Amino acid sequence: MKKLTGLRLITGPALAAALALPMVAGCGSDPTESIGGSCEFQAQIDAVGDAVATLEATAGEMRASLAVACYNMASSLGDDTVTDPGDGADATDDDVSTLCTAASGAIEAAISASGSVTVEITPAECRVNASAQLDCEADCQVDASCEVDPGSLEARCSGGEFTVECSGSCEGTASCEAEAGASVNCEGSCSADCTGSCDGTCTGSCDGTESSGSCSGTCEGKCEGQCTGECSGSCEMAADASVECNGTARCEGSCSGEATAPSCTAELDPPSAECEVDGDCQAGCSGSASLEAECTPPGVAVVAEGNAQLSATLEDNLPAVLEVLAKGELAADAIVGLVSASATLAGNLAGSVSCAASAGADFIAELQAAADAQVSVSASVSVSAETSGSASAG
Repeated sequence: MKKLTGLRLITGPALAAALALPMVAGCGSDPTESIGGSCEFQAQIDAVGDAVATLEATAGEMRASLAVACYNMASSLGDDTVTDPGDGADATDDDVSTLCTAASGAIEAAISASGSVTVEITPAECRVNASAQLDCEADCQVDASCEVDPGSLEARCSGGEFTVECSGSCEGTASCEAEAGASVNCEGSCSADCTGSCDGTCTGSCDGTESSGSCSGTCEGKCEGQCTGECSGSCEMAADASVECNGTARCEGSCSGEATAPSCTAELDPPSAECEVDGDCQAGCSGSASLEAECTPPGVAVVAEGNAQLSATLEDNLPAVLEVLAKGELAADAIVGLVSASATLAGNLAGSVSCAASAGADFIAELQAAADAQVSVSASVSVSAETSGSASAG
């Protein structure tokens, strides 16, 4: 897990340059709104502002998700001292820390009191929305006539897997992805929970009985092998699969039909020299796209001897904790890029009288908002690692 300390650097060159800006306009405005008015750096200002707004939203979503999941685990496992956070929308970092510390303690106590406990975890897989990033980068291009084609977009996904939604046949790896809370038809490898036959090891239940081995009946849980039935996450279809995808069909390889919604499991590399864009503007676009990445549901299958409550509680709530961890990886890269873009933009604004006059105060507010959100994201990722670790220790 990357250390999310990037935006603490805002107290260095970015904020130092920003404090030199004349704060003659923008007082009292929303720091997440577009700022700057008439300014030659407007595209960069907007891109960084959008990234800051997305970072703040991500921080809030992480807090809410962790607060609810940790409360559910702590209270379900017998801790009656925790306070119900509702939907988690008003939860603070301290609230999340308190709830997740209680959850970790309750999990460890339940594992100690149980017999054999097996926890199988399949991490969430997060994908950057490449189309959204390209739309944003269009405003950053030095040459507005330059267009990025799908081929070069795939090349920009050098650090991850590049996939598209495919309306035809896929020559490569075809997968069927479920929406959150739903399941899809599967005949292949299931990333989350399988309900059906399992040609391999079934961790969960087999015909209603706890299982952590082969299952000749109906498996409900993690299937290490081919799952034929329903999958609650992403199903990588076998080459000879006969079932149709009733979710989102994605293809890693060549799609014979219409290819849409390109995505990458890592940050996109900067555009090629043929499509030159402003670096600071592009960093803001990249940050927003990474922070808005969509994740497939993680899989959690638990077999706890004599403690069905522990199994059910972890399977229902630990996925939300694991998703925060997965998003934290992309958030780390986004934050580093945002720090660099903010520092350079602060210097540019300081050197422009018109921009400094129109954007000074609001830009400082944005930097502070970004720093506060970074601290919250870092705290959430740390808490999620500790909480998931307490379950994995079983």
